[in-house]
Amino acid sequence: MIRLNRFIVLLFPALLLLLSGCSRKDQPTYWYADFDKVSKNPYSLYLTYNSLPILFPGAGTEKLKSSSRLTNLGYQLRKNKGKSMLMMVGLRLQFAEDEVDSLLAFVEAGHQVVLSAARFDDALLERLRLEQSPESTLAGKKQQLIYLKDKDNQVQSYSYAYHDRDILAGFVSQDTVTAPFFILGRNEEQQPDCVLYAIGEGKLILHAAPVAFSNHFLLQEQNRKYLDAFFSYVPGNFSNVYFVSFNYRDVSYSDWGVIWRNKATRTALLLTLLALLVFILFEMKRRQTIIPVIPPVENASVAFVETIGRLYFNKKDHANLAEKMVQHFLDFVRNHYYLNTNLLDQEFVRNLSAKSGKAIAQTDTLVHYIREVQSGVKADEAFLFTLYNQIREFYHGK
Repeated sequence: MIRLNRFIVLLFPALLLLLSGCSRKDQPTYWYADFDKVSKNPYSLYLTYNSLPILFPGAGTEKLKSSSRLTNLGYQLRKNKGKSMLMMVGLRLQFAEDEVDSLLAFVEAGHQVVLSAARFDDALLERLRLEQSPESTLAGKKQQLIYLKDKDNQVQSYSYAYHDRDILAGFVSQDTVTAPFFILGRNEEQQPDCVLYAIGEGKLILHAAPVAFSNHFLLQEQNRKYLDAFFSYVPGNFSNVYFVSFNYRDVSYSDWGVIWRNKATRTALLLTLLALLVFILFEMKRRQTIIPVIPPVENASVAFVETIGRLYFNKKDHANLAEKMVQHFLDFVRNHYYLNTNLLDQEFVRNLSAKSGKAIAQTDTLVHYIREVQSGVKADEAFLFTLYNQIREFYHGK
């Protein structure tokens, strides 16, 4: 009660200031639900935000942008070793998939989280085994009621004069017997609109009537007591209060984030990456196979001549072998030195010596042996050996 009285006394000047501002007739009333923290418009959060230092005098208050990513909350929001409270108020609240995990881990670590929105992210509700109720049949009713248990566990009603925004949103749970939450408040249709989850060492409160934190609601009748009753369920032993207000909090994804969030595109991407990995592995294995050394192509004609020569030599047909050697040599002279080999006279000897660079004596001796073979001399092994050496020396000698 002391806490409530101090809250009323300190808030009274702000109420007077707000009433005086609303009574001015030279400015039209701005009824857009912007949920701004510093504005004094009807659907702004000036009174709620400025009440936090009064409700939690030992905690520092800090504003966060609605676009701030909530991943790894324990690292981003915790300024010291003390516990913190995160409060988010707006019409539509959406999270990225990794933000839901981080948010629940933040609560489990002992921090307090208050989420108030008329429409929550489906991924969060699915994790909490909750559903949002459909649009109320009382939508647009001029006078609407919500109910909230006070700190003495007594249900108190709060009246709301409708203007553009209903206060009738609620939750539906398929698990009504072993529901994992406590119902703190209800709407006029007796659907839960404020539920509390005890997760680990912390608490998570889901509140479906964000209009209840607006200036327009708190200035009606005794509705200013709603704040004290609501925050009586939030332990005040924390060092920091982080406040996020928004109209629509839509998560901005990068191109990869959009692909990864959609199950079909995520599966297609993973299959593509897997196929690419398999292709790379098999391609690397195929390219790493040892390439055999391919020997250079041999001169088949030389090999053939050598083979035929061995054949004639083994059969002791020296004369025939000598003729083949002479024919091969003369063919070489015709193709390389372009000389006529029909007449092997001294002029031929001089021309062959000049073009081949061999000495006259060496060339003359070789031609002499060739003429003897052509004249039909009876060749023996000694003669064949001498002819072979003369031809070989002409090919390779200096």
